[in-house]
Amino acid sequence: MKKTFAVIAAVLFVLSFAASAFAIHAEIPADTQAIVAKGSTQINLGGEIRIRGWYYDNLGIPNGAAVNGIPQDSNSKANYDQRVRLTLDAAVAPGVTGRIMLETGNADNLTTDIYSWGRLNQKPNATTTFQEAWIQYTGTGLFGFNAGLKAGHMPLKLGEGIFFDNTQYGDDAIVFFMDPTKELHIGLLTIKASEGSVAAGLGGNNNNSNDLDAYVGLFTYKIAPTHTLGMNYTYINQSNASLKFQNISLHGNGTAGNFGYKFEADFQFGSIGDGHAEADFGGWAVALAGNYKMDKLNLRGMFAYGTGDDEAGGDIDEFQTLVGGIQHYTFVYDYRAGTAATDAALSGLSGRAGTGIANTTVYNLGLDYQWNKDIKSKFDAYYLRASESRHGGDKDIGIELDAQLSYQLAKNLNYTINAGFLFTGDFYKDLYGVDSKNATVVNNVLTLSF
Repeated sequence: MKKTFAVIAAVLFVLSFAASAFAIHAEIPADTQAIVAKGSTQINLGGEIRIRGWYYDNLGIPNGAAVNGIPQDSNSKANYDQRVRLTLDAAVAPGVTGRIMLETGNADNLTTDIYSWGRLNQKPNATTTFQEAWIQYTGTGLFGFNAGLKAGHMPLKLGEGIFFDNTQYGDDAIVFFMDPTKELHIGLLTIKASEGSVAAGLGGNNNNSNDLDAYVGLFTYKIAPTHTLGMNYTYINQSNASLKFQNISLHGNGTAGNFGYKFEADFQFGSIGDGHAEADFGGWAVALAGNYKMDKLNLRGMFAYGTGDDEAGGDIDEFQTLVGGIQHYTFVYDYRAGTAATDAALSGLSGRAGTGIANTTVYNLGLDYQWNKDIKSKFDAYYLRASESRHGGDKDIGIELDAQLSYQLAKNLNYTINAGFLFTGDFYKDLYGVDSKNATVVNNVLTLSF
């Protein structure tokens, strides 16, 4: 009876909130050792220390432009940064788990997890923040099959992640999920993206009209042991901006012998009022990737396309993304440089890194090679184009060549070198009126996990 009541309460708890999104259900790692805890509670302590050295060349910021660095004549730069994580996983009863992850950051900037080196005889210029803090309950009492509730701050991702991938810093969310069969997974989710701004005089927590809320329903189905299809629907609402945004996605992945694949197609509709004169959303995107594995060699290929806008104002035909500032494909263009996104109404990241395939067409060929059990490498070539260009400008972003060499120095201690070279076309020159140059980014990364 207790289990039945708990699951019913969980469902009511989810339905009482006005928001939603899809969460990755993080499991407690198996390769860990428990520390001492009371009773039957099992607590696992883990973490990571990561140190990176960076070198940039020809990534500058145009005068008066609110964008990240773009490929133009600019002084080279070099710096070191560091990130520290401490994770505590707790299994307190059958089906009851929780996680807390502490991470370095900056109290004035909650979208960074690093601190920069350069403090003589001082402590690092960093604060400690929560990157994850969630509770999860699963059981079979109500339906006779596995179902559960997960609530708190957690990594979030939809499908293959070309529209929504907030695994970098996570969101505040409530997830209700169930597995009616071993092949079918269903999720109903809520996410509170923004509670509004008291500083802007909008009423903060006491004013629902300025909240940015999301609602998601999804399912995945294993059509075969190694093949999975899925669909998800997202609705995002903010009343005082007259925002009613919708995204529907079909995605899948699988393997057949040595061959692997994944794909996703997204279609967007809805409208926004304030600042866009009641514009309609009409973006769409598609991504397809495949690989073929042969002993130590893995051959890869990818194509991705996200729509863009050819002029300012009017309807929003650019594919809207919420994907965070992690590397999604290229090392320079996608991860470090200002992208081709020019009407990112949903994220506000026009001209900045972290827009994924918004207004971008990507062709990629790559390979991975495992030299021995400790050394592996990656090589990638990309051809990049803007899907649309303002005022008839050139769409050629350029060709990018990326390489990575990774060396497992010891158990849980890894050293990696990444290098990216972007040979630019005339897209940046026409958009920003600058003499675009080839850009280089190199880093080396030392990571200790425990």
